[in-house]
Amino acid sequence: MSQIRLVIADKDILYLEKLSGYLQKNKSCGFYLELFTDACKFIEWLCSCKNADLLVISSSLYNELTVKPKNKNILLLRDCAESLVPQGVDSVNKYSPADRIMKEILSLCAEYIPRDINDENKNGRINLILYADGSDVLNPLAQGLAYLNAVRGKKVFYLNLDEFSNTDSYFNSDNTMGLSEMLYYVKSQKESLSLKAEVCTSFDVHTGIYYMKGHNNPEDIKNISEEELKALIRAVQRSLPYDEIIVSRAFLVDQLTIPLLIMAERIYISALNYQSSKDRLKKIGDLINGIEKNKGYHLKDKLIFCISLASDVKLPAGFDISGFKTVYLPCPCFENLEFFPPSNEYLEAFEVNLNAFEV
Repeated sequence: MSQIRLVIADKDILYLEKLSGYLQKNKSCGFYLELFTDACKFIEWLCSCKNADLLVISSSLYNELTVKPKNKNILLLRDCAESLVPQGVDSVNKYSPADRIMKEILSLCAEYIPRDINDENKNGRINLILYADGSDVLNPLAQGLAYLNAVRGKKVFYLNLDEFSNTDSYFNSDNTMGLSEMLYYVKSQKESLSLKAEVCTSFDVHTGIYYMKGHNNPEDIKNISEEELKALIRAVQRSLPYDEIIVSRAFLVDQLTIPLLIMAERIYISALNYQSSKDRLKKIGDLINGIEKNKGYHLKDKLIFCISLASDVKLPAGFDISGFKTVYLPCPCFENLEFFPPSNEYLEAFEVNLNAFEV
């Protein structure tokens, strides 16, 4: 795996130590760093014709340079009056949170590096959650699976591919980029997609879950092609060393479902314990059987039907679906009707049932 070659120049030694330490600790493949605190030494480096993927320079030191960098790949750390910051050069407030500065660095590197540095990397088991009822309302199985893995110490990524995403109802961060921007990069066939995926990824500090913020336009998902879907998933897998990747959406018979079923290492088809849900699950079972027969795919070996109790509704008789693994889960909500994170009873039952069906 290639490293990003980064030069950072700032007179503030303590700041430089803290920023460089954060970058090395929080970038999976790490950076190759060259650090300068002296303007004259930095000028010597500039005149040596050495290369870097990005120059990160404090604006006060930049203004002192008698020889300015000729390359465009510069990020200024603003630590002087706005009027002294040169026009046309990318910049960020020097005292922004370190994670935001790293996002700015990665975003620019993704533009300037004409290769995908993570080409050799592919991480994360894909878990596909499909909602037979068409929605995760009263039934946040995908979010619950992500949460369960996160509290067990795994590095988890969550992605919702519904046309109307509700991701931001469950997770929060101050990252301004998300799935909308990532889909633009994918559809535009941009380079360095794994770096762009990292830039578009947010981290929810309350749950420990990585995710992409919900997209803004339903057409973005409706019009995504199979190849674009594969490029998106591949970019996520190569962006960070994930243990589990959770992909959720309503069960639809469209251009995305079969590719997702094939890519996934585990498939969870979720429903509530209503008669109408039972009928849908039987139809989905027939569809899966047909796909296996006509396409030759072995899907049932990695597929589980997960039926969650909705309040005190009793399970209809004959709910079992022949030939499919089926687990029954308690209602995920607390007494105050909060459904996320799910109740401990739900999480414990989920874990016990899934351990019994290791695939």
